[in-house]
Amino acid sequence: MSKLPNLKHLQYLLALHKHQHFHRAAHACFVSQSTLSSAIIKLEEQFNCQLIERDNKAFIFTAHGNAIVEMARKILVSTHEMVDFAEQQGNAVAGAIRLGCIPTIAPYLLPDFVTSCQKNFPDLSLFLREDTTENLMTLLATGEVDMVILALPIAQHGFKSVVVGQDAFYMAGSAELLNLYSSAADYSQLPKQSIFLLSQEHCLTEHALSACKLADPSRINQFSASSITTLIQMTVSQNGFTFIPEMAIKKGVGINEGLVVDKMPQAMYREIGMLWRSTSMRQQTYLKLAAIVESLLR
Repeated sequence: MSKLPNLKHLQYLLALHKHQHFHRAAHACFVSQSTLSSAIIKLEEQFNCQLIERDNKAFIFTAHGNAIVEMARKILVSTHEMVDFAEQQGNAVAGAIRLGCIPTIAPYLLPDFVTSCQKNFPDLSLFLREDTTENLMTLLATGEVDMVILALPIAQHGFKSVVVGQDAFYMAGSAELLNLYSSAADYSQLPKQSIFLLSQEHCLTEHALSACKLADPSRINQFSASSITTLIQMTVSQNGFTFIPEMAIKKGVGINEGLVVDKMPQAMYREIGMLWRSTSMRQQTYLKLAAIVESLLR
């Protein structure tokens, strides 16, 4: 039987595919460039196929190389999960969990979530990462995070998901604009350019536009905020109108800055979900963590 590939060599292959540069890949793996290059050659010899096409200044992955990269990624993810599973020694909430969360949820949920986990699961170590939905889905697929907390719905995916709660939208702004809108529940009553939203990379904007049925672009200000903090400050300074999720309202966001905050005339909300790979051996752990989030959102 052919000798099996070294897992370290597979890690080097994935790093080279990610960085598309030998020096940067070697630096990311804390090895010399020659060590990484030798590992790739060793893999090509073991697999008896060309993984990359080289010339003096550049390289590209072959079709076989790209296919083996995807296989190697699955092998390494499964290997890490096997080690984590073994380290639990029968305790479902022990070991390490790498958790990703989007910026419009993380500041308002994670502090309480971490505190609850420390109290209930002292043997569990959490490593947190805040990023956009798109990036977190990629990180979940490549095994760089174990589970993610996102706003649903998400486009078609192959992950296991569970809804852990609803997060209502509140309207916030000057008293005058809130009265104008509430009197008829009609955005056309608001001045043009008076509604402030987050930039399109934040799914909160998409969910707000959809849930609140905001279809008239003339009412939306051309400025797009990169965070809820900036969104609030712009709304305050311009006497504008915006939407804030309930979990942020509960932390005093908007109210502390002097905005008038009120419920929408009709109940509008986003669903909060947790996702993980369906192949993971730690689903029992994830369900316990989902129960904590559900209790916090209830």
